[in-house]
Amino acid sequence: MKTIAIASQKGGSGKSTVTIHLAVAAQNSGLEIIVADLDPHSQTAKEWALERSSEQPMVVTAHTKDIKDLQKQAKEEGFDLLIFDCPPFVDDVVREATRLADYTLIPAQPRFADIRTLPRVIGNVHEPYSVILNACTPGLHGGESTKTREARKVLEDADIQVAPLHITRREAFADALNDGSAVYEFEPQGKAAREVDILWKWLKGQW
Repeated sequence: MKTIAIASQKGGSGKSTVTIHLAVAAQNSGLEIIVADLDPHSQTAKEWALERSSEQPMVVTAHTKDIKDLQKQAKEEGFDLLIFDCPPFVDDVVREATRLADYTLIPAQPRFADIRTLPRVIGNVHEPYSVILNACTPGLHGGESTKTREARKVLEDADIQVAPLHITRREAFADALNDGSAVYEFEPQGKAAREVDILWKWLKGQW
């Protein structure tokens, strides 16, 4: 079983959105998925799961003291992938979740408020990790916009690991969540679903 942590220092980075759509992408590839919502306040992933007609992927809530046992139990029960949806701040939960994870994704929007918090996040997560630029302005012909390209260069110049892809800001992501679904189910042939598929395939190559 593999474990992924989705972590961020800042609310609004799209952490839970990435978690949910990635979980469904992994499920659609034939894996058994469990998501642990570690945010004691908003619990976006858990609330989304309650709106679904399907019980998959499984979403549970957990606290710091529980996550090591949860990981062990998930492995024993035959799950293929555990995803930790971390709180929108760096604390003991994030440090422990990223320590247990095989890989950590750090969503960040390509804007000053997000980019400037990244050193604080990265200083507290365990490797390996990558920043994933999220909610990016659409570029020409499906490429990166100027703002996204500039944010990527800032990160690379600071020796911060950044994924070689990005997630575009699209209404389909929010519309799918409002519907209790993910883009794979809401618009399976849409651009948003293709981007999540690319992210999932790239992520599998990191372990």
